[in-house]
Order: sequence, then structure tokens, then C-alpha cells
Amino acid sequence: MKIISKNRIAYHDYSFEKKYEVGIVLLWHEVKSVKIWQINIKDAIVRIQNKELWIKNMDIPLYKKTSPILAPGYQAKRDRKLLINKRELAKISALTDQAWNVIIPLKIYINDKWLIKLEIGIGKLMRKIEKKQILKEKDIKRDMDREMKKR
Repeated sequence: MKIISKNRIAYHDYSFEKKYEVGIVLLWHEVKSVKIWQINIKDAIVRIQNKELWIKNMDIPLYKKTSPILAPGYQAKRDRKLLINKRELAKISALTDQAWNVIIPLKIYINDKWLIKLEIGIGKLMRKIEKKQILKEKDIKRDMDREMKKR
């Protein structure tokens, strides 16, 4: 598995309950752009529309060797369909119907079969108090590990 892009801000701002692996419907020049690491999922968000999963605001620029004639009117931040089976989609929609749950793209990668996959997570936005508590726990753990190494 080769990770192409990771949404680090999402891990900092959200606490995730479940994670799913989904496929993406891409054009041929978008696949080439993704494989040379020209992608940004930091501002992207996933929505359910008409019983389908769509990713919005994911930025894939036009592949630099593609002629504008072959891709007229290309939009880098267009909506793209995500591929997932119906049972998993039903589970995701049930989880997002609960209060404050959102679907966020976490990372995009190439799996062992050379397919481009997207990992999405269902989670809640963390409050500042929760973030501070997590940072305190990390600091305490780091200090304990240092003391154990000294002894």
C-alpha cells in the first residue's frame, strides 16, 4: 500500500468511530495526476446524495502532459462519485443520521492491486477541551517513557 495523500487536519479535529475503504470514479488524466501525487484532500468532504456517495471539493489538477483539447472545460474540484456497496452505504447513512456525525476523507492510496482507494471516516468534531485533554495525556505518556528509558 502506497499512501499518496493524508488528511492530517482531520485526525486532529475529529474523533472517528468507523473507517471505510471506497473506490473513486476518475478520468484517465486524473489517474495520472494522482499517481504523481498531485492531489489535495484537505478541504474535501463526503456527502450522500440520491443513495450514492459523492466527494466534493477534492482538488486534482489537470495532468501537465494532457492537451487542453482532450479535456475541454476541465474542473479540478468537480464532484466525484465514490464506489461502495449498498449494505455499507446503509450503515454509513444510519451513522450520519445521528447527531453531529460527518463523513471525512482521511487518506488516498494505491492498494496492492494498483487500484486507487480512498479511506473515509465517520466521526464527530472534537471540542477544544477534548483536544487539550488528549495533548495532556500524550505529554504525560512521553514523560513517563523518558523516565523509564533513563532507568
